[in-house]
Amino acid sequence: MPSAQAYLEIIRSRGARKLELRRVYRNLQNRELFLRAYAKLYANEGALTPGTDPEDTVDGMSLPRIDSILSSLEAGTYQWKPVRRVDIPKRNGQKRPLGVPSWSDKLLQEVIRMVLSAYYEPQFSDASHGFRPGRGCHTALQSILFKWKGTKWFIEGDIKGCFDNIDHGKLLEIIGRSIRDEQLLKLLRGMLEAGYLEDWTYQRTYSGTPQGGIVSPLLANIFLNELDTFIEQELIPQYTRGERRKVNPEYRRLTGAMAEAESRGDLERRKALEQERGVTPYGDPEDPEFRRLKYVRYADDFLLGFVGPRAEAEEIKRRIGAFLQSIGLTMSEEKTLITGATTGRARFLGYDVYMAKGDSRKYDGRRSINGQPVLSVPQDVVRRRTERYTRRGQSYHRTELLNNSDYDIVMAYNLEFQGLVNYYTMAHDVAAKLYRVKRVYQQSLVKTLATKHKRKVPWVYRQHYRKQSSGIKAIVVEVPREGQAPLVAKFGAKPIRFDKRAIIEDEEPRLLTHRNEMVRRLLAERCELCGSTEDVQVHHVRSLKDLQRRYEGQTEPPHWVVTMIDLRRKTLVVCAQCHQEIHAGRYDGPKLR
Repeated sequence: MPSAQAYLEIIRSRGARKLELRRVYRNLQNRELFLRAYAKLYANEGALTPGTDPEDTVDGMSLPRIDSILSSLEAGTYQWKPVRRVDIPKRNGQKRPLGVPSWSDKLLQEVIRMVLSAYYEPQFSDASHGFRPGRGCHTALQSILFKWKGTKWFIEGDIKGCFDNIDHGKLLEIIGRSIRDEQLLKLLRGMLEAGYLEDWTYQRTYSGTPQGGIVSPLLANIFLNELDTFIEQELIPQYTRGERRKVNPEYRRLTGAMAEAESRGDLERRKALEQERGVTPYGDPEDPEFRRLKYVRYADDFLLGFVGPRAEAEEIKRRIGAFLQSIGLTMSEEKTLITGATTGRARFLGYDVYMAKGDSRKYDGRRSINGQPVLSVPQDVVRRRTERYTRRGQSYHRTELLNNSDYDIVMAYNLEFQGLVNYYTMAHDVAAKLYRVKRVYQQSLVKTLATKHKRKVPWVYRQHYRKQSSGIKAIVVEVPREGQAPLVAKFGAKPIRFDKRAIIEDEEPRLLTHRNEMVRRLLAERCELCGSTEDVQVHHVRSLKDLQRRYEGQTEPPHWVVTMIDLRRKTLVVCAQCHQEIHAGRYDGPKLR
């Protein structure tokens, strides 16, 4: 059996050449793939969250647990557990179901995801940006900014309950076209039909990819790649023609009239005609030989930009609806809108999208902004963010943060606000819209600090409001540390700037060394507390910060706590006996939860 890296490279190469895959199920039975999956997942927030089996979490991870999964795969007896379903609130007041798989299922799903991703990634459309490496919301929006000039109509796509209504048979048929492996397809069917527990009542799943599953976004992309292919191979060639628009007859007429007026010496008439021409399109808007159709998709959210008459835009919408119906999905008629690109605004990935129009803005004698795509921060986003920390128009303190340190309070506000700024940095009005939000956040932050210390607001400003090297004033809290540089938390220190070329940082290379180290520690099979080499497993905690708070002020915290804090690790490789003593409370008294 080839190494995990070699196997992934082989199937990536075959995927790029669109060659069939075989014997995938056999190659899943590779311990190295499972170690890679563990290294990818163990640090996730939900790794310690139990599914339907409270004992099956990442805590106590060991090589025998991996070998047990491999043995059941080899025997063909692996059984997927039903997921635990919880409801997550949505902004509109409704709830979205989320499935929480057990840890063993997460591990196997990640192995399947790595293999299928290596094969399908080279085959996916460039128009697809959701849940793909090196891509995301910003790359989807950049494709609009840089390639959609002159768009006349937006077609906003909305699929009713896309992830819940993906047909299992159709999905497996799509995968089976390229992957000739009945055992793998049986394994996938078992996962899709494992069902869920809600209020401890078992429910079967007849369709859909369970939201919360590790492999679900990839399976949805494989399914929706059918839509990408239909639009790119059928619709776009049919609705894209002509090198450039013909010159507008009215523009040509005005140009001739200007020349005639100038020849007669009628400069006043020439100036009036020039002004009229300045608001007349150079290209013929009704040119029947010029069409353009653009397309972008992020998960189940897609947008098309069309240059042509509205009647043809309606026809495109109908054809997409018919295609979705043919693969078992339904397009929402009331939410799939056709919007004038210069007279209205389309909503895509939380941004307002429209085409600029300004006949007076010229560069080198030409109207420079007409037909340029523009992204904007929606007004309702600003309203929701300001209302979050205001009552009757006044900002207020956050009671839930009063027991936190000043450093943590400032960091909480800064992370939330800076995340908002980073997301909307591609909006041309990001500064104008979000400075208002910043004022509300800052006032709420200052009032929270003032309430915590039972002081007036001016005291907080005197203590913490400082001018930065950039010239911007910010709320700053420093925590001195003996022998080290102080910890510093700042709110409002970074300028809010428009950046249409914002790049998504891929954190994987930074974490790779750390995650490889975790695998090496597990493979060493040596207890990091007592040195035993028998029955070695990994103890996990959710957060080092929680661990530090729990033992804050104790003169002699347990040895295992000191070890984890000193090493700055949320994991500790221990033998079964040490692990049992940690959980039984023999190290620290109260039992760990």
